[in-house]
Amino acid sequence: MKTTPKRTVNSKGKGSTLSKLIVFAPIALEVVNLMRQNQKKKQGKYAKARKRDKAFDFILDQANRRLGGKKQKRGWF
Repeated sequence: MKTTPKRTVNSKGKGSTLSKLIVFAPIALEVVNLMRQNQKKKQGKYAKARKRDKAFDFILDQANRRLGGKKQKRGWF
């Protein structure tokens, strides 16, 4: 008589990976943000940003907004 194999629930599936990503994403974002701010300070006040730097700053800004970072003021007030 054949026995069917028992199916077990995989506790280390995609759910745990996603929860790790949710936990570590804000921390990684903060570290990258601090590194970028330090790089901007070294570069100087009037140095023109490269195209790559502008793109990276845009992506970093969007990620900060999505994860509840600083709120941007709109308009004059």
